[in-house]
Amino acid sequence: MTGSRLSFSLQTMRSAPVAVRAQLMFKSAMTLALITPNTAALMTALMLTTFPAYSVTVEQSEVSKLGPNESDVENIVVKATRPYYHDTLERILSLYNYSQSSVAEPTNINDVLVQSPVISLNGQGGQIQNVSIRGFSRWRIQTLLNGVPIFSDRRAGASAGFIPPSWITQVSVVPGAASTYLGSGAIGGAVNMQIATSHEQNLYVGMLNNGETQEYGYEGFADSSFTSNTDKRHAYAGSTDWKVSYRNADNTQDANGNALFEQFEQAALFVRHQPEQSNITEAWSLFSHNSNVGKSSSDYPQDRVTTYPNNTHWLGKVSAVFDNITSNVWWHQSQLDTQTLRPEARINESRSKAFDYGSDIGGRQRVGMWRVNWQAQLQGREGVRINESETPITSLGAQVTPEAAILAQALSSQELSIQEFSLQELPAQAAETDAFNITTLDASEIGLAGVMDASRTFQKLSVAVGTRLDWQYQNRSGYNVKKLNVSGFTGASYMLSSHWSASLYVSSAFRNPSLTERFFSGVTPRGTVLGDENLDTEQSVNIQGALSYKSRRLSATTEVFSQKIHHYIERTEVSEDVLEYVNLDSATINGLSYTANWAPDNSKLSLQLSGAWIKGEDESGDVIADIPAHNHRLTVGYQLGTIRFFSNALYRASKTDVADGERSLDSVVTLDIGASLPFNNKVNGRVSIRNLTNQLFYVSADDRAAFAQGRSIQFALRFLF
Repeated sequence: MTGSRLSFSLQTMRSAPVAVRAQLMFKSAMTLALITPNTAALMTALMLTTFPAYSVTVEQSEVSKLGPNESDVENIVVKATRPYYHDTLERILSLYNYSQSSVAEPTNINDVLVQSPVISLNGQGGQIQNVSIRGFSRWRIQTLLNGVPIFSDRRAGASAGFIPPSWITQVSVVPGAASTYLGSGAIGGAVNMQIATSHEQNLYVGMLNNGETQEYGYEGFADSSFTSNTDKRHAYAGSTDWKVSYRNADNTQDANGNALFEQFEQAALFVRHQPEQSNITEAWSLFSHNSNVGKSSSDYPQDRVTTYPNNTHWLGKVSAVFDNITSNVWWHQSQLDTQTLRPEARINESRSKAFDYGSDIGGRQRVGMWRVNWQAQLQGREGVRINESETPITSLGAQVTPEAAILAQALSSQELSIQEFSLQELPAQAAETDAFNITTLDASEIGLAGVMDASRTFQKLSVAVGTRLDWQYQNRSGYNVKKLNVSGFTGASYMLSSHWSASLYVSSAFRNPSLTERFFSGVTPRGTVLGDENLDTEQSVNIQGALSYKSRRLSATTEVFSQKIHHYIERTEVSEDVLEYVNLDSATINGLSYTANWAPDNSKLSLQLSGAWIKGEDESGDVIADIPAHNHRLTVGYQLGTIRFFSNALYRASKTDVADGERSLDSVVTLDIGASLPFNNKVNGRVSIRNLTNQLFYVSADDRAAFAQGRSIQFALRFLF
């Protein structure tokens, strides 16, 4: 858009009738969001100051189910507007939601996610560790924050570790092929994390003995529905809430007292405004800066020390309603710097940047007895760029030993960072020259999609169908790839009796190769990796059946699923330390999961039992990577007066059938315990112990995964003002 055209648009909005100004403003904002990251800030500011007050969208809220005495401090759970597809899917599927009420105080967002029996830790450890859903991981699962998708150019996939875990009050899990609603990145499922609205001013302080982790947070809330001098509503009427968090940690220790490279420092700010009478229903933005983040790996410190000196994210979303039409605009600007020190060899550094954006518009209507949803989506990535450099250590020799690497990290005092050691100390002692300094990825992509679903209930039978038409364009230096994909689903749920129901769900899904898989060529901690411009799109068919029981005291669901993927993309070794992305013919993942909740009325005791068995292999019968070990979890809650106790016993079975790049796992049983302690109406405390029995076990089957943290004691206090 040229400057004159932008000026014309703004003048048009100022002179337009008030009734249409909101619509003009939102259409312009959608255009602005596609131009440059800086315009997203302007977009948000204009929206918050220009719209008059007209209509209001009221969020639903409910008293928290954490217990009657806990409600003194954390008694409100505000439900953000649910995704438009939620009502359709819940007719035929069991959708799962998880909170923090029965887990040890989380130090990582994954501590909340793994409550689901189909979610497991994947890859190596640390703050940016990733998860898998039913054996699907990396770019095959979609992570969202308040509906905003999080993308990453790391093969490990997108990590939500930049979000303070204390902010996440609820996580929704959609297992299985979900491409129809969420596109290419959800071939294996999705998780949507929600940041609830704060309704009180409160201060949060958290401490962890293992690694001396500290967190300080403040949450605020302001309601400007009325002016101070009159009862007349003003143009900025509405509520505003905000959160500020600062977290830091030294290296933690495993059960044997060995150092785990899990240090990090994080500062984050979240602001949200919800106009009371406006076509804009919500506008929010989050900024997170993470520095000196360690990658917990078995390579540390003898073979490799990988640090993320900078991991910065700025994202936001604006939602609006015009009559029966809903619309959203979102953006996400990110940067991840990686530094890998190989003692006695070299230092590799990379900088990855990207600006992701998207918008959608949709509606709901009745067609006879059918309820129909439709949505048009736009999604793109600009400036996806990775720069890499390598610096050999040519004359320091034996002085750059594992002990020197440990010293560089200053395990005992944390006074010297990897960046300070490698970039300041080494040049003063050794003659170094850059082996290379190149751009390994410079690409972009844009996609358009149309989605439609229809659902209906026939007495005891509920049915739903949906389809997606998706077009994507990927480009790198004049070379481009265009892909057109179609996906869909159909499902039905039948009430067998007043307590029993059965459902069947069949869906197709697709995943276009990521920009990294198609265009990347460079050095990673795993070695030299080559992309392939001619990779085929992964195609998948998923089928699952479920049997559910529900009564006042007990609810339980068992699901059996099978998903077959054609043109499965995997990274294989073509020569020593050289890997390449290739298409396999096919792979199949089968499994069973279950969840049972027992919570009698007026009982102090509640129980939850869940677990999953998952198996995956390619067309030759060989095991594929990232399939988790079988697991079972028992969660017990008990209310004693004003104190609520909880415990989690987790059994992870052994795993002996492993793929390339994986190691065998022994079975292990871990125990977490905790309690919520409301001291009075203004102060609430939590204490918990993770890995109470101090078990030594690997966090995943990745052959470079480190051990899990040993016994950790956590304290948290929340002060209400």
